[in-house]
Order: sequence, then structure tokens, then C-alpha cells
Amino acid sequence: MRAAARLLAVTTVVLGLVVGTTQPVMAAPKAGPGQWFIKDYGIDKVWKKSTGKGVKVAVIDSGVNSDHEDLKGVVKKSKDFSGLGKDGKTPLGGKTTIHHGTAVAGVIAGRGVGAGPTGVAPDAEILSASMWLGPDRPKESGSTREQADEAIRWAVDSGAKVINMSLGWDDPGWPESWDESFAYAYKKDVLVVACVGNASQGATQAWSPSTVPGVIGVGGLDQNGKVLDDSTAPGTAVDLMGPAKDIPIPYYSGGYAEGQGCSFASPVVSGVAALIRSENPDLSADEVRAILQSSAKPVDGHKGVSKKGKPDPIVGWGRVDPQSAIKAKAPKNVSSAEDELADWVKMHRRGDAKSEETETAAPDETESPKALAPTDIVATQSTPTLGFAVLGAGALIAVVLMIISIVSFARRRH
Repeated sequence: MRAAARLLAVTTVVLGLVVGTTQPVMAAPKAGPGQWFIKDYGIDKVWKKSTGKGVKVAVIDSGVNSDHEDLKGVVKKSKDFSGLGKDGKTPLGGKTTIHHGTAVAGVIAGRGVGAGPTGVAPDAEILSASMWLGPDRPKESGSTREQADEAIRWAVDSGAKVINMSLGWDDPGWPESWDESFAYAYKKDVLVVACVGNASQGATQAWSPSTVPGVIGVGGLDQNGKVLDDSTAPGTAVDLMGPAKDIPIPYYSGGYAEGQGCSFASPVVSGVAALIRSENPDLSADEVRAILQSSAKPVDGHKGVSKKGKPDPIVGWGRVDPQSAIKAKAPKNVSSAEDELADWVKMHRRGDAKSEETETAAPDETESPKALAPTDIVATQSTPTLGFAVLGAGALIAVVLMIISIVSFARRRH
């Protein structure tokens, strides 16, 4: 009996140590069906360090359907700037653009539910600013450049650390109001990422806002790491390249689709920026921009850097490299986006240079994602997990049963 009592006491102490000191280990996210770039770009390895938690990414686009199963709980704040009385969470626009905002948000912060894609920064929060994209803009909707101007300021004031603009205007210029709104973002330590435009839509050079000094302009690559000619545009505004071919996305009306174009390479870079800002919150936006550029990988067939300190006119600094970027330290000499823009303004705003209103660029009919029924994608099944409290209770029951057996055996011997 004394031996049994001693065994019970020791077992209770050991069990207390095990259950009391063990903490639940959060499983790393997993790529969803068809997300080839997650492994190819090493994003799955970066998830072991960072998932973007605590970082707000603003999506200035056609609105994000926050009721989509892959985006529930993702949109933390929203506002509409289209002048159509929407709420930022109601997709708007023509048939070739209405899907766009929901798709972009999914690339950044999709939750990987069922057949859905897992965002590059799956624990990041989305701020959705909706505006009118594409042609057929209603008369009630004001200038799209003014909509973007107001959306940028709102995103900054709402706590965004990264702003993604997967949109553009079919010329490299921008209105003077943007000088102030982008400067405001830089002053408040916000990183701005934008696509450079699709050649399939006639882009012979990068479009604004990727041309605004300080903005990270993103072009597109295919699955083999080659330049996707239809889904990028050349120019000095090109900073980085990202995946732009067969990108799984949540479709605005439900279900899933695949998108193509630098519109979907841009949110990949924005997601990587969110991972970095979550892992290293002390880094400034300028430092994150410098890290993304300096850590980029060469693109086959291109030098990556044509001259010392000068990016290649086709691929910029090269292909974004999340693994290297998350580990890298900021270069010694980091340029200031705010200063770059101020220098440009001083040089170019000597005369009256009002920018004419043009239609907002977005994927045309041929680039528009083809909606897929959810049954066309292999659904992932969630694996039930038991909490440590349940496991601890089970272990305790097992120990008690063992002690009862020992005591019973001792009594029989006695």
C-alpha cells in the first residue's frame, strides 16, 4: 500500500509537470489546391516564422466579398469610394472587373478553407477600399484618380502597414493630388505595392501608380520562372517579379477560380511584405522595400541588375525571394521613398501638369479569371484535433486506472 501511494504521488507530480508546462503547438498553414508558387517560392518555409499576424494590408480595388468562406473574418474595416453608396465589402464594377478585389484579397490573406487558397500572409488583416475599376463607369461615380487618392489616405489612417494596388491607369502620369497622398503614406511608414500593367491590354510601358517614386512595381512570371510577356510591362518602374500564371483565387460570387496577370503577382509581394513586417515590426517601410529588392533572385535570361544599383528594365531587381527576405537585414544605405517622391515633384511640377482622366486598367475579357465550380477542385479535409486539456484528462484517467490496478494487486498479495 505504501509503495502504491508513493507511485501515485510521483505519477501525479510527473503528470502535473507534463500537462502544466506543455503549450499547444500551432500547425503551420498549408497551401491550398493548385497553389504551385507557395512551395516554388519557399513561402511554406517562411510560414514557420511568420504568417503576417498583426499586420493590416489595404486592398484598394473593386471591393472584397467578406462573406466568401475563404475570407470570413479577414476584412477588419472597409469603405467605398466609388460614389455609389456601397460599403467596401460589396463587389462592384463590370463583368470583367467585379471579381478583382475578392481575388486579390484571397491571394494576400485567404484562410485556406476547403478548396480555397491560403493567402501568402494568412493571418494578416484586410482593409478593403472599393472603387470603380474598368470601363462603363457610372455617371454617379467620380474621377477614379480621385477615388484612389481618397482611398490611400483612408487606408493610412486605418492603420495599414502595406497598401496593395492591383490596378493602373493606361499612362505613366498621375495627378498632383497623388503627390500629397503618396507622400502622406510614406510619412506614416506605409509600404505601397502596385502591378505594372499587362501587355495583353496594350501596356507598352509601366502604368501609374507603379510609376510613382517609392512604389514597388511588380511584373509577372510563369511557372518556370520565365517572364510572362502578356502579364507584365517594361519600364524603370518595374522593381520585382512575382508569380502571375494560374493563381488560385476566391471568386466574388462564391467558389474558386484561377487568375492570370501581374494583378495577382502584386498581392504576392504585398503578402511577403506583411510577413516581414510581422516578423520584424521594427523595420521601416523603406527598409522592407530595400530588403525585398536586395534579396531578390535573378530571372532566367535577364541580368537582374543592368548596372550597379540600377534595376533591369524588364524584371527590375529580380524575382521576389521570401526566404531570403525574411532573414535579411536592411542594407546600410536605405533610400527614402518620401525623399524620392519629393525630388521628383521638385523636378517635374514646375508647370501646370494636370493629368487627364483615363479608364482604370484591369484584366480584360481574355485575362478575366474563369470561374470553376468548387467540385472541380480537390477539397481539403480538416483534421480534428484534441486540445491539451482533453489529452491531459485522458492521461489522468489512464494513470488513475493504473493506480487502481496496482492497489488491487497489492491487496491480493497481502
